[in-house]
Amino acid sequence: MKSLIQEIYFDTGYTYGYPRITDELRDEYGKVVNHKRVYHLMKEMNIQALIFKKKPHYKHEGYKAYNRLHRQFHADKPFQKWCTDITYLYVGRTRLYLCAILDLYNNEIVSYHISDKNDNELVMKTIQSAMKKGDVKNTLLHSDQGHQFTSHQYTNYLQSYQMTKSMSRRGNCWDNAPIESFFGRLKEESVRIQKPRTIEALYPTIEWYMNFYNNSRRQKGLGSIAPIPYKQKMAA
Repeated sequence: MKSLIQEIYFDTGYTYGYPRITDELRDEYGKVVNHKRVYHLMKEMNIQALIFKKKPHYKHEGYKAYNRLHRQFHADKPFQKWCTDITYLYVGRTRLYLCAILDLYNNEIVSYHISDKNDNELVMKTIQSAMKKGDVKNTLLHSDQGHQFTSHQYTNYLQSYQMTKSMSRRGNCWDNAPIESFFGRLKEESVRIQKPRTIEALYPTIEWYMNFYNNSRRQKGLGSIAPIPYKQKMAA
């Protein structure tokens, strides 16, 4: 049993605690084990999910737009409601920027892009990549009031595809909580654990986590299923 626990622990990038490992043992290996036993075995093995505390994340002020999402973080179908934002990634003293789009139907990361510039191009490339995944007509895209999201280029682009623009209230990160929460998990469960020392090492680290998060990382809100398997299950 310990060898299986160790294998799952390694395969999930040291991010699974005893509840998710218990689920993995049951679903992937057919081992029905009480979560308390898994907890005690992991304690004996001196392993636990490697999680770090999040630091406050502050946003730039921009043009006020209507908050059409109103913290209604539930969607009835894919491509109905999206959240987007930008976060920092550090490699030594080098700062990079990650923009991502999250689908509120299943918390899937629809697209992402990394750049050394925090500009409109970063956001536009992320949106363009997401648009290749399906029909975005009437999709609500929620963001904060960052200057990229208040730009004419961004606004006109959404209008040209008949998307609905929504923005958080000034200085209120809770209005965009799902994507903020995702960025926290990404940093806790990949960057701060694997500690890539070069930009070349950062890219595969992020790519691995995005794939792991979408396809394998279990979420309680989805019935202990990862985002893409959940969407596939609901579509069956």
